[in-house]
Amino acid sequence: MNLKDLQKNFANHIFTKSDKKILSQVSHSTHEALERLNIYRNNILGNFESVLNSIFPITKKILGAEKFEELSQKYYRKFPSKSGDLNEYGKDFPEFLKNQKPLYLKDLSQLELLYHQAFFVKKTKEFDLKSFKKILPENLENIIFILDPAASLFASKFAIFSIWKSEKKIKNYAKSQSMLICADKILKLNEEEFLFLTEIKKRKKLYEIYKTLCEKNKKTNIGKLINHFITNDVITNWN
Repeated sequence: MNLKDLQKNFANHIFTKSDKKILSQVSHSTHEALERLNIYRNNILGNFESVLNSIFPITKKILGAEKFEELSQKYYRKFPSKSGDLNEYGKDFPEFLKNQKPLYLKDLSQLELLYHQAFFVKKTKEFDLKSFKKILPENLENIIFILDPAASLFASKFAIFSIWKSEKKIKNYAKSQSMLICADKILKLNEEEFLFLTEIKKRKKLYEIYKTLCEKNKKTNIGKLINHFITNDVITNWN
């Protein structure tokens, strides 16, 4: 048997106890071979479950420990890790939960996944405020702001931020909310803030962003928005 087939049989047995082709390749009695293989199974599946527990703690609270464990077992049998880095595991879990109740579970777990992923993004230097203040007023309209690489935007038709923050079910969850996810925080955004950051992500010039905001609100205060997101380490640079 070549190595590829041997590895395939080993993996099949780990995830499906009934597949025992690997036993013919193990130089032990059937009983001892099963006991030894069970050690690997417990370690591997235990690691998968630990990763899901750490990434989706609020989802687990909403579902309850027993239900979460049941779904976790179904998930890691259907989606075993394809990377040696377990920090990359769990990316398909939100989609896996799409038919589970409450209906907001997919979005809640997606928010938690984005928060987890942001933690591993390389941090940038702090915004150079002294240099920024030296920019001539007539040149400001052409600058293009840059967001922290860890920052991501997420809009949900459910009150996901409120659920995430309170760590419990809420009665009125059918209320859309938008959020900004960074490595160390999640911020709830109003409509104007979400549009402002979305336009920055599109690499729009500042004046173009201002015009877009004015179409929604003629009294928009773009200076206030800029200050707010520089202070919160969301805007980290410019071109």
